[in-house]
Amino acid sequence: MKLSVSIVTFQEVNYIRQTLESVLQQQTNFPFDVVVGDDASTDGTRKILEEIRAQWPDQVRLLLPEENYGDFGLSNFMATVDACRGEYIAFLDGDDFWTSSDKLQRQVDFLDAHPECMICGHRIDHVTDAGDRERSRRPARGSRVYAIDELLLDNFVHKISTVVRRSAIESLPDWYRTTRIASADWVFNVLVGRGGSVGFVDDTMAVHRLRQGNLSQQYGVPRMLADRLKAFDQLQPYLAGHAETLRKAQRRVRWKLRIARLGPRPYEFARRVYGLSNR
Repeated sequence: MKLSVSIVTFQEVNYIRQTLESVLQQQTNFPFDVVVGDDASTDGTRKILEEIRAQWPDQVRLLLPEENYGDFGLSNFMATVDACRGEYIAFLDGDDFWTSSDKLQRQVDFLDAHPECMICGHRIDHVTDAGDRERSRRPARGSRVYAIDELLLDNFVHKISTVVRRSAIESLPDWYRTTRIASADWVFNVLVGRGGSVGFVDDTMAVHRLRQGNLSQQYGVPRMLADRLKAFDQLQPYLAGHAETLRKAQRRVRWKLRIARLGPRPYEFARRVYGLSNR
């Protein structure tokens, strides 16, 4: 299998059909399958998943635990990753969706052409419940290959935009599976990408819904940034050749955290003026 798509979902009955349709409508010259992990939804999400599996029995596989894992989706995420069989793995959450039918083809072509890259991402749109839209930041030089140092300084590849080599995931340290760090997606990207380079396709090919009550809002910006600082300590042993970049990244996060602790309005002002990002 060339590629597997990992989707995690919980209580997303109003969104999961669009999510899966955006995946199953991908146009590729290679076979791919879809692994969906549902973290014990009770709102009808599973009924929709079973309907879609009945339509696509050879392509869609469901992981349906009887009880919620209780760790904000990390165990559900890792269960889907472990079940993926593809050479590459793409990621999507159950309330987000892809907007380009050739997204997977373009990223697989990029990774095939750049064996030094462990991970490849692209731009996404963040959309609120009210319909406000903000495009994700991009690295300064657009579509190209970047060193892992760039990712340490700015998480410009968001989870729902990434395609990674499954071989890179096999080197994940055991502690990641039980981490409680709020910036787990960024930590995952760094751990996967540290064995090579990071690819970037300068196009917008996905929508991330900023829903009320999502994980970022539950934790809040100060908690997200404070956890990012903790993550640096855990990542340090795996990034021995990047000590100076780690120190620079830590200084940036501490500065953001000082502003965030002044309150939401000062942080939002600084974010727009200076291009800060907590995602």
